[in-house]
Amino acid sequence: MAGNTPTTVDFRRYPGLGEPSSPALGERVPLEGFDVTMRMIRAEDLSDREIAATLDLLREAFNGGPGWFALPVSEADHLRWKVCEFPYGARAYFVEHGARIVGFGVRMDRRWIVRGDRRLGRDGVEAALHPEFQGSGLYGKRRDLLDRYEDRSDFSLSFGSHPATLHARIARGTRPVANPLDNLVRPLDLGKYARSSRAARSSGSRTRIALEGRRRVPKPAFARQLAWRARLLRQRWRYPPLEHGHRDWTVRTVSQFDARIEPFFERAARPFALIQERTQRWLNWRYTDRRAGPFTIRLAEVGDEIVGYAVFRATARSAELADLLVLPDREDVAHGLIQDALERARMAGSPAMRSWMMEHHPYHRLLLHSGFLPVRRIVILGFKERSNPRDFGFIDDPHARIHLMLGDTDHI
Repeated sequence: MAGNTPTTVDFRRYPGLGEPSSPALGERVPLEGFDVTMRMIRAEDLSDREIAATLDLLREAFNGGPGWFALPVSEADHLRWKVCEFPYGARAYFVEHGARIVGFGVRMDRRWIVRGDRRLGRDGVEAALHPEFQGSGLYGKRRDLLDRYEDRSDFSLSFGSHPATLHARIARGTRPVANPLDNLVRPLDLGKYARSSRAARSSGSRTRIALEGRRRVPKPAFARQLAWRARLLRQRWRYPPLEHGHRDWTVRTVSQFDARIEPFFERAARPFALIQERTQRWLNWRYTDRRAGPFTIRLAEVGDEIVGYAVFRATARSAELADLLVLPDREDVAHGLIQDALERARMAGSPAMRSWMMEHHPYHRLLLHSGFLPVRRIVILGFKERSNPRDFGFIDDPHARIHLMLGDTDHI
């Protein structure tokens, strides 16, 4: 739509409703009580100007920029990869004050397997407001308008950490997932890790930083190092290293996932009530594009058969176990791939390796036996079904088998 003049919605097209049930893509819709409009477009249609303006907004809203600003590619290239080239299509929305973009977000429909059936699960990323509007009530107005757009998803999965967001989503019918998501860390170089953890800078929104408020007096690096050493010793006593018998599989690094990955996934996914679909197309988009980050893919095979894989990112600054999946009853392969990832992270000089894992997951204990330590739960999963609630009863089961890792999100 040419120009910056807001186009108001003609409510007469919707007799008896008072407002439209689904604004059109590209339509500028005023937000009541604010001198702003909102419009939604296909993410693949983002212009270079809009990408540049969005990056400026993200720097302002997230106290200098999200963590992905540290990637060894330009921020614009990463954003294009992430939202414009998402394999299954995404929609971006802007909140505009005249010609200025003061709000942004992206809606992605990710493909999930729910108890053996293919479903769409909506995920929101890069939701940002300029500091000038944070705490003004505009976020809630924007959210209400977003609910009026056409939505083809079966459920939404949210990753809440901001106190205001956690409170709001409960009021809107989003309930927590009963099987909690653990944030785990395996220190590899205690001295380096103690120093880097003190130097790490928060990249939360300015509102979140203000709400968290209190700052503890930082402990000296040697004190943190001693504390971590004690925790590791206690962990080793509680969860001693595992030993497996004869190893019938080999592991190698690959640059791409081949067609064998899809029949492997069909078998590997069976034990899980909820797991994001891993097609060859999606996996290669997620992990083999340089703009996504420097990921390493390790494939475990018995002859020509894939029995498992691990994907991780390991640099001198940090390491993350992004994805891990093996065939049912092959926990020996999962454990071996964890050890392999840790060794390669050590070789890269990483101070520690981080991972996400549901507390009641068959791989969780393997991480504990490998020296991973649960640390503060920084993300609380929220779930809201949009189709038959009986299909999603497992969300309330604390022992439900749910497979969700860092690579299933935009957190790395």
